Amino acid sequence: MTTFTRRRLLKSGAMAGTALALGGFPRLVNAQGAPLNVTAFGGVWEQAVRDCFVAPFQAKTGATATVSLGGPPQWLAQVEANPEKPPVDVLIMTPDLALTAAKAGLMDDFTVEKLPNLAQIPQVFTDSVIGKGTVFDYGVAGITYNKETVAEPPKSFAEFVDRVADGEFIASLPSIAYAVTPIMLIWAMAEALGGGVDNVDPFFDAVARMKDNLVFWGGPNDFFNHLASGEAELGIYFDGRTWNHYDEGATWMGFINPEEGGSLNAVAVQKPVNANPLAWDYLNEVLDAENQTKFAEIMNYGVTNEEVVYSEKLKPRITPWQNAAFPPYEQIAEVRNEWVDRWNREIGM
Repeated sequence: MTTFTRRRLLKSGAMAGTALALGGFPRLVNAQGAPLNVTAFGGVWEQAVRDCFVAPFQAKTGATATVSLGGPPQWLAQVEANPEKPPVDVLIMTPDLALTAAKAGLMDDFTVEKLPNLAQIPQVFTDSVIGKGTVFDYGVAGITYNKETVAEPPKSFAEFVDRVADGEFIASLPSIAYAVTPIMLIWAMAEALGGGVDNVDPFFDAVARMKDNLVFWGGPNDFFNHLASGEAELGIYFDGRTWNHYDEGATWMGFINPEEGGSLNAVAVQKPVNANPLAWDYLNEVLDAENQTKFAEIMNYGVTNEEVVYSEKLKPRITPWQNAAFPPYEQIAEVRNEWVDRWNREIGM
């Protein structure tokens, strides 16, 4: 794996807004001020955001934060429609959309002067969104299998392809309808099989070999149903979701990070230009080691603060990001549409 040099200091950036306290001291506000509007996915995500980030932010600042549910395309569209007065102050984003927003000049630079806890986040995660945000949470897409029907699961993508192609297993793969498929499947498998972002032929060749023994899932619950019903024995899925199912009673599920490294599927956070300056205080809570530790325990996903220590239960479940394949998000964004077109022509699912 590539070794990345950790940050010493980032260049300082000017802060927008009125007179604010320096480096990390809470910006106390009048309770009558406009609430901070942050974002979250629904379900357990929302509650985790409220408990792990909103609660400490409100306790430290005296400000109020509201939580808007939805998804990155919706939130980015809202900022694009009103960049002078963005309706959301903190965005949770996929890296590709985070890059789109950053390149459009819609997002503020992240620096340790604005966010002291950023110093504890490996530089690679901030660089992945060109310094206009950072990654705080990630999952790894590897091989999830039914332990009752797969005694010896494949240890690598190459072995996975060979054994599925030979008819030993029926495999469930994410369809192109799933937003992360170009990263977690097309790029990851191409990279593992000798290709990469500039050559995804190995992936499409592998699917052609496996086609008689494949089913496709359009959403995470579909994958679970494939394995639970016996329609498939294994497939490509996320570590965190696998362990969530396990904790809910599906103890027959297991997960392996392939030898080549499953793709790291990251969640970034950003602050729009002209957003409420209190966003910096909230974001500093998102990057805080104690808060991230609590978030990881709830979500079964890895977090990025280097001072986080996982519990004995969680530690064996979390794939260290250094053992995953770090996607070239910017380059993938440039060819994503080509891959989707090719998928529709050659696979069609």
